[in-house]
Amino acid sequence: MKNVFKIRKISLKAKFSAASMLLAVILCVAIILVSYYSYRDAMFDRYKENITSLVHTAATMVPADKVDTYFETMETDEEYDRMIENFRIIQEENNLEYLYSYVPTEEGLKVFAQGTVAGEVGHFTLGDVLGTDYYPQEDLDSAMLLFTDPNQPKIYITSDSAFGYLITAFEVIRDEAGNPILVVGADMSMSVIGDTLMHYILLVSIISLFIFALFITIYLYFLRKELINPLQLIVDGATDFVNTNMDDDLGQIMALDLKINTGDEIEILAQAFNQMTSDIIRYINELTQVTSERERIETELRIATLIQEGMLPQDFEFPGRTDIGVFASMKAAKEVGGDFYDFFFVDEEHFCIVIGDVSGKGVPAALFMAMSKATVKDLVLRRLPVDEVMSQANKNLCKNNEQGMFVTLFIAIIEIKTGRIEWCDAGHNPTIVWKKDGRVEILKGKKGFVCAGLETAKYKMNEDYIEAGDILYLYTDGVTEANNVEKELYGEERLYQLIENLKKREIKELCTSVLVDLDDFTGEEAQFDDITMLGFEIKESGWIL
Repeated sequence: MKNVFKIRKISLKAKFSAASMLLAVILCVAIILVSYYSYRDAMFDRYKENITSLVHTAATMVPADKVDTYFETMETDEEYDRMIENFRIIQEENNLEYLYSYVPTEEGLKVFAQGTVAGEVGHFTLGDVLGTDYYPQEDLDSAMLLFTDPNQPKIYITSDSAFGYLITAFEVIRDEAGNPILVVGADMSMSVIGDTLMHYILLVSIISLFIFALFITIYLYFLRKELINPLQLIVDGATDFVNTNMDDDLGQIMALDLKINTGDEIEILAQAFNQMTSDIIRYINELTQVTSERERIETELRIATLIQEGMLPQDFEFPGRTDIGVFASMKAAKEVGGDFYDFFFVDEEHFCIVIGDVSGKGVPAALFMAMSKATVKDLVLRRLPVDEVMSQANKNLCKNNEQGMFVTLFIAIIEIKTGRIEWCDAGHNPTIVWKKDGRVEILKGKKGFVCAGLETAKYKMNEDYIEAGDILYLYTDGVTEANNVEKELYGEERLYQLIENLKKREIKELCTSVLVDLDDFTGEEAQFDDITMLGFEIKESGWIL
């Protein structure tokens, strides 16, 4: 049963809404902070400019040439009284907390003039000294440093002093030689700034929130209409398509037909989904047909394998005959192969063994192999000499051989009583003679051109003798040319060495041992050629009619 496709836990709409609100909050905070600091700095600059101008105006009213005289005599005159009146007017009309002038001394700040009316808090007269009982020692030290060092700042803003949130400005009056005479200072309350800033920030916040709320509403509406809703249609259609059980509902599955007209990439995406689902259905149908066809071919190949196996003799026992032994095997690289073997009695005294290797693999090679095997057996049973059998087979197989296929072929007829062997070799691998004393020899003789390769090819019959107990071992190049993962060939030397080292002299044991050693040698490397072998022996026990 097909697993149902799981829908996302958080919708795209929720994600976009959350992201938009978060962005709006961040932008609001940023705007508020920027507005706050910009407005505050602007107000500070305005206060600094105002109080600096007032202090400078007050300083111009001080009779600098009479300061020492006033301090020495401690007496005032009309000009001094006019200066005090001007200080009072400046202080009252400009909402200054204090407007004053003094001279810093070791004892404290020595008062010269101020704008506070007599009887009010903070009123002092000419010559009064304000020491540590009125100001902290660090304020007195700062006043002395301001008086003596022209590079000291002239404006201070304090919020933690006993006098409250103040901005203070100073101007040092100097004589013609540049020596300090007097300090004029003013204190202005900045408590109104806090209330003004709070009202300003509140106003900016309300306006920003309103603007962003309106923007988010419009943005989300547009987003839902132009993006989220079309995407949701695509998601729903794709989910339904994916959740269809294609094993059960293949005939009912329909391609998507999403109708989205946004005129942008979303519309292109919808069209791509429509095309993709249509292609998927087409591919599935084609794959179903291909799979059915492949299963049909595989079935036919399995039948062909059984047919081919049936064509090769599998019965290695001959009732009433104990004078010979024979065993053979064929392991195709594909379902069917081009290698073949055959053995049969020509008459009671002669036995024929055949092995061949058709060029190529698969069905074409198997068909050519069947024709080759049938042709050779028919010619041998006509009692023709092996060289004539090979020549006639070559001519027959060359006819209508438009594919240019050929077969390496070895045919031998053994006279059982004498061990005389007549054989013909058409380009096949050398035949091994495993002597009864354990030696491994090669059956030596003239070789001819491959069969079906050239219609005018000539073949030579070879003659030799084998003794009772000797074993003839025939094989195809699938044995010696098998390779391992390092691409090393199995080779003839390894084959000869294996046979020499075998302790049990049995034909079936010989063939089985070679196959096992081939598997050990090749390991995980895939078989690329057919592996065929045949063993024949004249036994020492004789034969029975």
